[in-house]
Order: sequence, then C-alpha cells, then structure tokens
Amino acid sequence: MKKLHKILYLEKSHLYSILFILIIIMYMTGCNYSQKNQPLVVNETKNTPNLSDSSNNATPFPDTNEADVIATDVYSLIDENGSTLNKRIHAPMGYSRIPSISKEFTGFIRDITLKDAGSDVLLYDGLPKSNQEGHVAVFDLDLDDQDLQQCADSLIRVYAEFYWSIEAYDKIAFHLTNGFLMEYTKWREGNRLVVDGNDVHWSKTKSYNDSYEEFRRYLTMVFAYAGTLSLSEESKSISLEEACPGDMFLQGGSPGHCVLIVDIAQDANGNRCFLLAQGYMPAQDFHVLKNPLHPEDPWYYSSEITFPLETPSWQFEEGSLVRWGDFPLNEADTPLIYSEFDPQDISTASSEVVSAMSEQELTNTINAAQLTLVAVGDNLIHIEVVQDGKQEDGTYNFDSLYSNLTDEIASADIAVINQETILGGADFAYSGYPNFNSPTEIGDAVRKAGFDVVLHATNHTMDMGLKGIENTIAYWNQYPEVTVLGINESLEKSKQITVVEKNGIKLALLNYTFSLNGYYLPKGMPYLVNLLDKKEMAKDIKEAESLADFTIVFPHWGTEYVYEPTSAQKDLTKFYYEQGVDLVIGTHPHVLEPVEWIETKEDHRMLVYYSLGNFMSYQKEAPRMLGGMANITITKDESGTYISDAGITPIITHYDHGPTDFTQYKLCNYTDALAQIHGVSDIAVQGPLTYQTILDLAKQILGSWFQ
Repeated sequence: MKKLHKILYLEKSHLYSILFILIIIMYMTGCNYSQKNQPLVVNETKNTPNLSDSSNNATPFPDTNEADVIATDVYSLIDENGSTLNKRIHAPMGYSRIPSISKEFTGFIRDITLKDAGSDVLLYDGLPKSNQEGHVAVFDLDLDDQDLQQCADSLIRVYAEFYWSIEAYDKIAFHLTNGFLMEYTKWREGNRLVVDGNDVHWSKTKSYNDSYEEFRRYLTMVFAYAGTLSLSEESKSISLEEACPGDMFLQGGSPGHCVLIVDIAQDANGNRCFLLAQGYMPAQDFHVLKNPLHPEDPWYYSSEITFPLETPSWQFEEGSLVRWGDFPLNEADTPLIYSEFDPQDISTASSEVVSAMSEQELTNTINAAQLTLVAVGDNLIHIEVVQDGKQEDGTYNFDSLYSNLTDEIASADIAVINQETILGGADFAYSGYPNFNSPTEIGDAVRKAGFDVVLHATNHTMDMGLKGIENTIAYWNQYPEVTVLGINESLEKSKQITVVEKNGIKLALLNYTFSLNGYYLPKGMPYLVNLLDKKEMAKDIKEAESLADFTIVFPHWGTEYVYEPTSAQKDLTKFYYEQGVDLVIGTHPHVLEPVEWIETKEDHRMLVYYSLGNFMSYQKEAPRMLGGMANITITKDESGTYISDAGITPIITHYDHGPTDFTQYKLCNYTDALAQIHGVSDIAVQGPLTYQTILDLAKQILGSWFQ
C-alpha cells in the first residue's frame, strides 16, 4: 500500500515562510559532488539546473505549486507522467532533494530520460527479464546486442557517459581485470593494445576518431574485460554519512554485484534517503530499484539501513559502500568545479602491474573465452508439491516453484538441475515416496526457469518402470534445446558422449547413479540408465577427454542425510581425478555436503561439490531444507581450459503451513520472519526450523566456502 502523506492546509504566508526556511537548509546541507555530462538520452526539454531550479525539488512539495497543494490532501511519491528521475519519483514528504548544478553527476543522472511508466526491464536480446517485480523505473539507456553491459558495466557506462557529456575525456579511464588501464583518450587517438615480449603498450593502428560511435566501441571493449573485481580495486570504502550520488554498494567477485546511488533527499534534521539503481545479469536495462521493506516507496532511508542491506536482487554486507577513486570530490563549501586529475598518476601504477606480466599471460587474458555454470541439487517432487501445483480447473502449474531464483538460473550460460523423480505424466497416478511419479508440467517449469541441462540418472529413475522412462524421454524430445543426461532411448545413443559447446568452450557432461532402489533394468536394455560402473565410466571419460575441452561428471552417490562424503564417495573422487575429470558435482544425500579442491598433481586440479542437497522437496526435517547452488566460471585460453572462479550460494527450500506455496530463497535473503512460518516446523521431529540454526549449519558444512 502506497505511503499516503497528509498535507495540512496552510495559509499562504506560513507556506512561504516554510519554503524559504527549507531552501536555506538545502544550501547549508547539500551534498556537493563534482563529476561529468553527454549526448546520450538526456531529456531534450531540460533546462540548465541551478541551486534554485524547481527541477531539483528544492521544496517540500516537489513538482507542485501552491494551488496544487491547497487542492489536494494526498501526497504521491510517484508521478507516472514524469519523464526524468526527479519528475517521476518525488522526494518523500518533508524531504528535499539535495541541490545540484549543471556539469555535476547528480544533475546529469536526474536528467536522463526514463522509459514510460510501467515499462519492463528488457534484456540485451530485447526480451523482458523473468522477474519484473524489483524496479520502479527504467532509464532509457540503450544496450548493445551482446551480453556485456551487466551490473558493473552499467555503472561504468553511466560514469563514462557523464564525463563524455562535460567533455572531460581524460577522466574516462578504467582498469581491466588484469590491471591494465584502458584510457579513452588513447583509444580516441587510434591506439590499440599491443604485446611485445615482456612489454605491454599502446600502438597507433587506427586514425583519430572522436565520434560518439567510437566512444561506444571503446566501452564495449571495457565491458568485455572489466567487472566488479576491477571496479572494487579502483574504489575505497566510505561511511553512509559521506555517501553522495555516484557512490555504490559493491561486492567484487564472480558472481559479484553493485548498485549505484542515483539520488539523495534530506529533511530539515539532516536525515537522508537514497534511490538505488542497477544493471544485472544477463545484460539488461539500467533500472531504479524498489525497497523490499516497503515496495511502494522506493527510497532507502538512512534510519532503516542496516547490514546486510537487502535489495531486490542482492544482499550487501557491511563495508560494501564505496566510492570510485576516479571521481574526485570537492569539500561541501567549496565551489563545484571539476578537480584537476593527472592520468599519469594512475598510468604509472598500472604500467608497473602490467609490465610484470608475461606476453603469454596478457595475451591469454585478452583472448580468453569464458562461460558461467550454475548447478542445483535434487528436484524431489513429493506428492505435497504436486498437490500444491494443482489449479482450480484441474490442470497443473509449477512455475512458482523456482520464481525466486530465475534470475540467477537464466543469467548462467549453462544451468543444471538434478531431476530426482521421473516425469511419467498422467499415464500413472501422481505419487511421492517411495515410488515417485511426477507430472510433465514439472518439466515445463524447469524449462521456463532457464535450466539447460537435466540430470535423470537417480535411484528413483525406475520407479515407474520402462514406461516411466519412455514417457520422460518422449517429453524431453519435444524440447531439443534442453540436454538430458543419464537415461538413453537406444544403445547407440548411450554410447554417445554428450558435449555442449558454449562461448567457444566444449564441455563433456556425464551422469551416473549408484542405485535403482532394487529395480532391475529391463532384459536386453542395459543402456537404459547410466550406472556407476568404473570400467564403463573410464571408457566414457577417456572419450570425453578427446572430444571436449573440459569434463564434468554428475554422480548420484553417497548416503542420505550424512553431511560428510562417505568412503565410497572419496574412492570415486580419487578415481575421477586419476581419469582427468575437471569438475564433479554430486547429488542424492538430500543434505548439503562440503566443497573441495583435489590437486595432488602439479598439472591437474579438480573441484568437487560432494552434494548440493535438495533444491525442491517436502522433506520433513529442517536441515534438509538447506541446499546449495554451485557457481562456476570456466575459462579457456592459450594455457588450457580451467576453473577460474567458483563458489556456492546456500539456498533454502521454503513452504508455508498447509503445506503450500513451495519455493526457494537464497539464504542471504532469508529472514527470521520467514523461518517462523516455515511449514517444516509442523512435522519436524528434530526440532523447528530457525534462521540461526540453518545459518550455523551452512557455515559448519561449507567452512571457508561459506560466503
């Protein structure tokens, strides 16, 4: 429900007095932040802002006049007709936007045109992102047709566009992840990067070009090789009291994230509030965020900001508020002029970093291909989950099961799920433990969520016999864009190693199960399900190594509800390592297990996720609600193909009393309030679910991998 602010009727003389006092306070308390402006999509009708300009909302009644105030008793934060930030989103009642002048970042971003109210956030391919619930406005800032302008890149784009707009071209300079400084002025002169032995330098290979189109080509190169890691190296921590538009909440990493402070308002007592904006993965429109604490009011009030700070897509830890080092600031009471800046100061430091790199290392960095892989655990569809998806008309829909994580799933180049239960469909009665049969509509939801690879070699694969597997294969054959592993419709297909190519990297994918729960494969059909047979796996892995750049094995193994890998898992881990496997992601135990690097040889390193736990289930003890989402970046360069970054995101399966409303949350977004209404507490024998116990369990299992 929108905040409704009651406006008291004031006589004209009183109103003028209050307005005059507030304007004086604005002059005294404004946040003077100096930066740069461009020919991007700035509103054509803008006037040059000044300290008394009404476009800065320097009154307690933004975008209104005295007659408007007297005519109404309701104050609205959102004006859907507003075409810019300060006209679309009003300052809260009793607050005034901090003042801004032309050639300053605050004024620049306030004048960027917004898309029409209610516009979707679009991806780089023109399609709407899956979750449209987290934004209140969308900047009309165009995207390339490549998946490049993501979170950090969006901020880099805004910084660069600002400097371009005020013709401070020497300020447009960003470090790449390898430490090299990409300066626009050198690019504009026609210089391009050259590697010569142990030296890295610019060489003039193009003619001078100062066009906006060439500026954008420069930014595309920066987007490809910079990110949250490089941006964090250029930034320094600040306090909330110091924050100005242009500062950001930033977590460097892969994945990492950042959001930009795009506006600030302040009341007479010095209390402040902030508007935040972001790009995200995949590359998408730069958009103003809602505040999850009160979605109808997008302002983040200083009085309610605590850490971790929750935004619609990310949770930022204490210390994440930073200022980009290349944005000089002036003291509050000094003239708002642009500070002198010598690029040589940073070029010298940069060249020291780069000159220490070998020709091979830098060439590898520039020519590297990368892909991101996300994997989740057991999609264990109990009958209670099936019943929750039944609609009033008797049909089934399970899209809501994965709705909270669709952004993370869809943003990965390859997303993998272990489909624990067979999709036998309506030919059998839908059933749960011990013999599962799930609706094919579960497959529909899996596809819509963005999963690319589905694992089907589990101990429940034969629960509905041969017909269940045939029905499952027939269902997936309708969707060739989804890769299915672990079950095979013919001997010929069982002998084919599955290789998926993405971004120029070939991945061999193998899936096996330790058991079929006592069921036997049909006579003459030993190929139907892939089993954990070392002899057969050794042959598969050898062929995989010859066909692909990188080999991943997904074993269904281990012992249920055990938080440590068993001796059998350890034995197979050693076997996979000796065969040259690069990555192992395990399923089946229904609880989270550790993550471990195996590197007993100098020339080989293998990463093992022993168990990702449950992704979806109606299991009946609190610890079984904890699962994990593996996040892996695979890089291919002239030195080989390897894991360049890896992590794990703890997740919680949640369902309300009933049970009903099954879904998942990232643990970092989960709360005590949600834990208190978790339906597992109604049935758990080992005690109710609490946020603290789940948090402690995740830390205990993951150790140094917990983030």
